[in-house]
Amino acid sequence: MNKKEWLDYAKEEVKSRVKIRDIYQPPKGHKGGLVCPFCHSGENGDGAFTIYEDTNRYKCFSGTCGEHGDVISLYQKLNNVDYSKAVEELGQMIGLYFDEQAAKAPKPPKKEKIEFPSLSADEPEKDFMPYYIQCRERLFAEDKSGEPGLEYIEKRGLDVGICCDFYVGFDPEADPAGKGHKTPRLIIPTSRGHYVARAIYDDKVEKKFQKMNPAGCKAGIFNIKTLNKPTTKEVFVCEGAIDALSFLTVGAEAIALNSAENADKFINHVKANRPRPEITFIIALDNDEAGQKKTAKIASALRALGIPFAIGRNLYGKHKDANEALCRDKSAFISAVDTARIDTAARPDNVTSYINDFMGEDMERFKRERKTGFPLLDKASGGLYPGVYTMAAISSLGKTSFALQMADQLAAAGEDVIFFSLEMSRLELVSKSIARTIAQEYPDKPVINSLDIRRGKLPADVLPAVAKYQEMVQDRLSIVEANFEVNIDSIADYIQRYMDRTQTRPVIFIDYLQILQPTEEDARKGKREAIDNTITQIKRLSRNLDTPIILISSVNRSNYQAPVDFESLKESGNIEYSSDVVYGLQLQCLNEPLFTDTEGKTIKKRDRVREEKKANPRKIELVCLKNRYGISSFSCYFEYYPTKDLFIEQGKPSFSQGAKKAGKRL
Repeated sequence: MNKKEWLDYAKEEVKSRVKIRDIYQPPKGHKGGLVCPFCHSGENGDGAFTIYEDTNRYKCFSGTCGEHGDVISLYQKLNNVDYSKAVEELGQMIGLYFDEQAAKAPKPPKKEKIEFPSLSADEPEKDFMPYYIQCRERLFAEDKSGEPGLEYIEKRGLDVGICCDFYVGFDPEADPAGKGHKTPRLIIPTSRGHYVARAIYDDKVEKKFQKMNPAGCKAGIFNIKTLNKPTTKEVFVCEGAIDALSFLTVGAEAIALNSAENADKFINHVKANRPRPEITFIIALDNDEAGQKKTAKIASALRALGIPFAIGRNLYGKHKDANEALCRDKSAFISAVDTARIDTAARPDNVTSYINDFMGEDMERFKRERKTGFPLLDKASGGLYPGVYTMAAISSLGKTSFALQMADQLAAAGEDVIFFSLEMSRLELVSKSIARTIAQEYPDKPVINSLDIRRGKLPADVLPAVAKYQEMVQDRLSIVEANFEVNIDSIADYIQRYMDRTQTRPVIFIDYLQILQPTEEDARKGKREAIDNTITQIKRLSRNLDTPIILISSVNRSNYQAPVDFESLKESGNIEYSSDVVYGLQLQCLNEPLFTDTEGKTIKKRDRVREEKKANPRKIELVCLKNRYGISSFSCYFEYYPTKDLFIEQGKPSFSQGAKKAGKRL
C-alpha cells in the first residue's frame, strides 16, 4: 500500500472513529453556549459554535467567523498542519501507522493488470504506459536522477504519493513534440495516449515551450474516472492537470480539461454518461477572462442537462489558478475548498448562489430587445423575450408566410434565426422571401410570385431585389429542411451545435407542431399525450437555451367558422399552459355580427369565410390570447397578399355595429 492508498484508507477510518470531542473539548460560555476555538464566540454569551454529533462536523455561526468542517479540517486548523499530516497524526491516535520502508518507492502493478487512474474516455491513438512507468520510477532511482522532478513536485506544493498514483514522472531530456526542445520536464499523463510535459526550469525555456504535448495526440480529461467512483460527491472542474493535483493534495476530487477544446469533450461526456445524482460539479477554471468565458459555457450546458453544479467563486482569491493559490497561501486555499464543498455544493440551487452567480447574467439576456419588425405588434407585445410563442391559425391564412416574414425581419435587424421547416422545402421558403422583397422594392411592377421564381421566371430587372434580400439577412438566417422523422431531441442537438459554433442565441421557428414527431419514448403514448409532452419539451428547451421559440400550430376544423380561442388549438391542452405567449391568426370578418350569432347560419358563415379567403389582400387579425410579458388582450391587424407572401400592418378597422370582439383571452 503506497502513501496515497494508506491516506485514503486512514481518512475514512479517522472520520468514522475519531470524534470532534476527542481532539477538542470546547469550554462553555457563561450562558452555556460552546466557545469557538477560532473567534472565541461564546465567551460573552453568544455561543455560536455547534458540534453535530450525528455527522461528526462542526460550524461556528458567528458572523465574524463561519469556520466549519469535519474532524480532519478541525485538526488541521488547530495544529496548523496540512491535510496529509492531519490524517497521519489522527490515524496514529487509533493505531494506524504508515510503513515508510514498505512503500519507499511506488511499484507499478503487473503489466496485464495496469489500470490507468485518469484514463480518457477516448480510445488512445498511442499507448505511452511504458514511458509513464519509466518516468515515474526515475523519481525514486538510486542514482538520484529523478531528484529535480521530486523537488519540482514539492515546489508546486503537491503530494508526492498522489502524483505517483497518477503516474506523474520525470524525464531529464523530454522532447514530446520532437522539435529538438529537450529539457527536464515533469510528465503528467492525462490518458494512455496523451500527457502534458511541464518544464521544471521556467527561466531556461521559452514561455511557449513551458508546456508541451506529444505530437499528433489529443488531450485527455485528467482524472475523468473519478466520476465512476461510488464515493465521489463534489468534483472541482479546473483547467490544468497541476491544478487538479492541487485539489487532490488537499483532499478534494478534481478533473482537469487540459485544453479549451476539451470543454466540449467534457460536456459531451457527462451528457452521454450522466453522473450519479449525488455528484455536484464545482466549476473552478482559471481566474481570468478566458476562464470566465469557459465557465459560462460549461455552466449553461450543465444547466441545460439538469446536472447539479456550482461556480467556485473566490476559490483562488487574487491568484490565477488552484496551484498558485495552493503555493501562495495553502491554509486559505484549503479553507476556500472546504467552504465550496460544504456550503455551495450541498445546495447548488440556493437563491443566494443564484443571485451572486447567475441573476445578473440572466437579467442582461432577458432585457435584450428583440423586435419582430412589425412596429404595431412590437409596441403592443413589447417585442420578443426568451420563451415559447405559439402561433395558431386555420389553413390559407398565411401562418408560415407570416412567421417567415418575421424571421427575415429579425435577421435583417441583426438576430441569428433558425427556421425549422417540417413541411416546406428550403426552395419554397426562400422563393417566398424573394417574392416578398420584389413586391416591396417594385410595388408597381407585375406580381412575380414564389411559384414563378421556383420555375425560374425571374426577370433581370428584379434581380437587384434578390441581392437586396441577401444583403438584409446575410448568413444570419438558417432554414433547416427537417424531414418527417425529426423530433424535438434532434432539433435541440442542432441548436446546441449552432450555438457552440457561433456563440449566439438564435431565435427559433418550428413549422409546425402537429408534424413534429414524438420522441422514441413518447411514440408509445397516445397522439394527444405525445403532443403535450412535445410542447413541454419545447418549453424546457426554450428555458435551458434562454431564447425565443416561435411554434406554429394548426387549429381544429370545427373552429374554422368561429373566433380563435384555446379550444381551437388542435389536439393539445398543453399549449395554453406551457406557452408564454399565444397568438391566433384569424380572418377579420369573424368580428362581424354574422359570426357572433349563435343561431345556425352555418352556410352563410361558410360562404363568408370562403369569400374572405379568396380576397386579395385578405384581412387578417392577430389575436393575443395569452402574454406572460405584458398586455394579454390585444389585436393587431394586417393585410395579407398571398401572391406576394407579404403582410402589411394596418390600423384598427371599423366593424359593423354590434360586432362582438373575437377571441377568448386569459
